[in-house]
Amino acid sequence: MTLARDLRPLTALSLLLALTASACGDDGSGSTASTDASTSTTNATAVTTDATAGPTTNATTDPSTDPTGTATDSDSDTGVDPTDATDPTDATDPTTDTDTTDTDTDTTDTDTTDTDTTDTDTDTDTDTDSTTGDPPPPDDDMDGIPNPDDPFPNDPNLPGVTQQFKVYCHTSSTLFTMDVDAPYTITQIGAFKYNQSPGSMTDIAIDRWGVLYGITFSDLFVCDPMTADCYYLADIPQSANGLTLVPPGTLDPLDDVLVAQANSGAWYRVNQNGNMAQFVQIGQYGPGYGSAGDAYSIDGVGTYGATNKQGVPNATVIVSADPLNGMVQMDIAALTGYSTVYGLAGWLGKIFAFNSNGAILLIDPNDGTWEVITMAPHSWWGAGVRTIIPQ
Repeated sequence: MTLARDLRPLTALSLLLALTASACGDDGSGSTASTDASTSTTNATAVTTDATAGPTTNATTDPSTDPTGTATDSDSDTGVDPTDATDPTDATDPTTDTDTTDTDTDTTDTDTTDTDTTDTDTDTDTDTDSTTGDPPPPDDDMDGIPNPDDPFPNDPNLPGVTQQFKVYCHTSSTLFTMDVDAPYTITQIGAFKYNQSPGSMTDIAIDRWGVLYGITFSDLFVCDPMTADCYYLADIPQSANGLTLVPPGTLDPLDDVLVAQANSGAWYRVNQNGNMAQFVQIGQYGPGYGSAGDAYSIDGVGTYGATNKQGVPNATVIVSADPLNGMVQMDIAALTGYSTVYGLAGWLGKIFAFNSNGAILLIDPNDGTWEVITMAPHSWWGAGVRTIIPQ
């Protein structure tokens, strides 16, 4: 058949080609194996190059991108590197890595799931706030009273400070001390002496440093507690029958604040502006309460006031009050028979009430019980104590 005759040469040729291919099979030395080796070397080079590109690289073990669980190609390279397949640069590279000098560096690796195990960036931005607190305020005259609270910041002898473990009390004209423990000894300091504008002292108040302030019906003074010498500070805009200081952290975060009480029961913050004092109302005792004549406030102890209360005749009612606004928090005791308590001071667990007939009463702030501890031949007009008790 013509067709069969024509195919015989082709069959012989095909057989010859097959035998030739069998003799030169893929034994690792042929061109195909060489090409694969070249490709494998190229891909290994690419991985090595990626590993030096930066702290976060494809050489880092990443289960989300390395399907073999290892950072290097340990399998036979068939021309497709599974690591390169997840790299945006390699994945979009239209060329095939066929030579061993490929230095393509993955500088655009946007793999955000890689764990950066070589990141040595340590946050050194630390809080430099002092742990030792602010430095003490200046005290130019070295008298123990910081300049901002010293009416005489350049005079070490003025204004003087009160004695510790004593409260101060006074008549309209004379200053005294009283011990805070039995037998509650009373000692006279002396008559008030004024450098100008003399008057009757209606009340006194003492700050945490021991500086003693006093008011008459028209003026504000600072007085030396060792001599009773008084130095004019300012005119006051209206009369007040009570004066106290509230401790730091109350009306001012860092300082004592002077507060006056009026007969009506109103509480006024006293701000000195030159030789004029301003009264700024911050509150009042509340409905039915007026000021009998005094109040005091001690840090960590409490704030107490002597009041006249409607419906409680012939008595002074001692109350606890909110130092922020003077509002009555509760009645402590009704001192029946002592309706003119013009002075009030205290200590830990003790309230001292100074009545104008000379009686001094001791009140327990916890249960309201009270007793007369002495009868003095003086008509008491006021009293005062530091806002912080000495330790």
